[in-house]
Amino acid sequence: MRSRIIAAAVFSMGLAGASQAADITEQGARELHDILTHSLSHDLAHSDFVTVKPTGDQYEITYDLAKFFDKINSSGFSVTGFKPLTLFAQPVEQEKWHLTGDNSLDIAVHSPTSDIGYSIASSSFDGIFDPAIEMMRSMGIKSSGVKFSSAGSGPKSGRKIDATIDSASFAHRITDSSEAGKVDLQLQGTLQGLSEQVTVRPDASPITFRADSVDTNVTATSLPVKELRELIRFFVQHVKAKQLSQSGSEKFEQLVHRALPVFGSLGKTVTLNNASLGTDKGKVGIKRIDYSFKMDGLTKASNVNLELRAEQFTPDADLVPAAYSAFLPSALDVQLGVPNINFAGLIDTALDSIAARATPVSGEALKRTMFPSGYGTLEFPKISAVSGVYDVEVSGELKGSTKPHSGLSLQATILARDFDKTVAAIQEAAKSEPRLNNVSFGLLAAKGFAKTDPDGRLRWDITMDEDRTVTVNGQVMKKP
Repeated sequence: MRSRIIAAAVFSMGLAGASQAADITEQGARELHDILTHSLSHDLAHSDFVTVKPTGDQYEITYDLAKFFDKINSSGFSVTGFKPLTLFAQPVEQEKWHLTGDNSLDIAVHSPTSDIGYSIASSSFDGIFDPAIEMMRSMGIKSSGVKFSSAGSGPKSGRKIDATIDSASFAHRITDSSEAGKVDLQLQGTLQGLSEQVTVRPDASPITFRADSVDTNVTATSLPVKELRELIRFFVQHVKAKQLSQSGSEKFEQLVHRALPVFGSLGKTVTLNNASLGTDKGKVGIKRIDYSFKMDGLTKASNVNLELRAEQFTPDADLVPAAYSAFLPSALDVQLGVPNINFAGLIDTALDSIAARATPVSGEALKRTMFPSGYGTLEFPKISAVSGVYDVEVSGELKGSTKPHSGLSLQATILARDFDKTVAAIQEAAKSEPRLNNVSFGLLAAKGFAKTDPDGRLRWDITMDEDRTVTVNGQVMKKP
């Protein structure tokens, strides 16, 4: 899809100044061509990378991406196989443009570390472009017969990836934000029939992953349209530059700062249905996997939150020993969060490094920049697992200093339902797996420290200081 994204971005910038004349003429085609290429570098603008001609009641725009990549290919990196992509632009009401296209794709990418192949048997494009914001107000892409392959070379020789997708569809919608000059984005996508095979080395058996469908939703609020457009223009105009000049670095820094925090909020959810993971040892099926990601804009104190939930694990019969099969979770839920990340500081550090052409910043310096308070915190509001013999939930936070060799502190709560049932199941399994006797002894010892909540669950409130002193429900334990 990258070629379509490049074409749409360049096309969107160009159409911003196009007149909405009802007549489709040769003169109009020349004017539209000039508008489409005014943001490109001089050599790209005069390379016939973009051509425009009137066709009936619309303009036919052809993007010859082969000529685009000819300008940036090198001995170490090259993209070949592009056929010209065609879009049609037709003026519609409210000074907008209706864009359509139907193309296929079959390209090869060569780099020092890998050779990549990417093909799409057919792909249709349909959307409405709004010159007022220089973006697609709505857009839909439907593709079929998608194939991807990657073969490692050099030190990564032997690594291979082969993937296919029966069909894919993507749609987005842009609406005006409550903040002037900004917009909100909603994007939905679905993949049908995903199959992937990964080989990490020549003597290893491949790992296979399959899913009946993958549904994705992305939302972003308060996107600064003008500032992001200027960043895209800068990228297009400097696509050939191996290194920015001093003035170019300063300009880039200004554009980045104007665009910050880039968005007010960003959210993404992914749902996989009827997924499976297979190795030479066996296969595990998972009925449903839900993943979500949320974060604030790129500020001095951004919050990042993740959640992963999986339901109904079905491993091959001989993959899990019989003694352990009852303990396979029917549902697993992991929620994690990292608060107060200084993304703005990280961006400033990266921009300063680019401007000074300095060596990469050390990991220790990055940690201090990310967490200027001197501490980073990992929150886990909920980590739970449920099966027929247990129901356990853990919540709390882990805090660590950014100073080298510093300790960690922990605050956590463990809740367990039907604890006696869990112990009895472990004791039963220990009859065929004696090593589990130690687990049952440990659980019985832990029960002696537990409190009972009104709903009957056992509770352990645990703290650990940086000096590794552990307290369980108010009782101080020996240091580990």
